[in-house]
Amino acid sequence: MNSQLRLNVILPIVLFAALAAAAGLFMLSRGAETSTASTDAALAPLPRLHAPKTPTKAAPLTKPAQPTKPKPTRPAKPARPPVKLNAGLPPALARALTARPVAVVAFVTPDARLDEMAADEAAAGARAGGAAFVTVDVSEEAVARPFALKLGVLEAPTVLVFKRPGNLFVRLDGFADLDVVAQAAENAQS
Repeated sequence: MNSQLRLNVILPIVLFAALAAAAGLFMLSRGAETSTASTDAALAPLPRLHAPKTPTKAAPLTKPAQPTKPKPTRPAKPARPPVKLNAGLPPALARALTARPVAVVAFVTPDARLDEMAADEAAAGARAGGAAFVTVDVSEEAVARPFALKLGVLEAPTVLVFKRPGNLFVRLDGFADLDVVAQAAENAQS
C-alpha cells in the first residue's frame, strides 16, 4: 500500500509540472509571434569580444594545386568613334544628335494649347521614328536664339527634323501629327 500512496502523491505532482511546462512554452511561443522587436534583437549579431584564433599549420590533406590555365581573353570591344557634328549647333541639338543620328525639335509657346498638343505629337512621332526629341520654348531667348540664328525666324508650333552631322532634313511649320513626324524621322535615317 505504501507504494500505492506514493504513486497517488507523485503522479499529480508530475502531471502538474508537465502541464505547467507546456503552458509556459505555449505562452513563450505566443509572445514570440506578437513581439518582433524582441526576436529581432535576439537575432542581431553580437560583437566579437576576442580576436579569432589563428589556425595552426597542418599538413595539407589534398594534393598541391596545379597551375591554372590562363583564361582566354575576349577581344576588346571597339571604341565607339566620336560623333562628328557641324560647328555652331545649339547645345540641346548637339546633345540629341550625339545620342541618336536623327533629332526632332519642336518649337512651342508656353501655355498655348495647340503648341502643347503639337509638342506631344512630335515627341510621340520621334519615339516611333527612333529619333531623339528636343522641345524648345520660344519665350526662352537663351534656348531659342541659337536656332533662330542658324535657321532664321521660327514660329511656334514648328517641328524640325535634323540628321547627323547637324543638317536640317525637313521643316514642318504649324501642327504636325505623330504619323507625319515619325515618317520624317524614318526618312531622315535612310
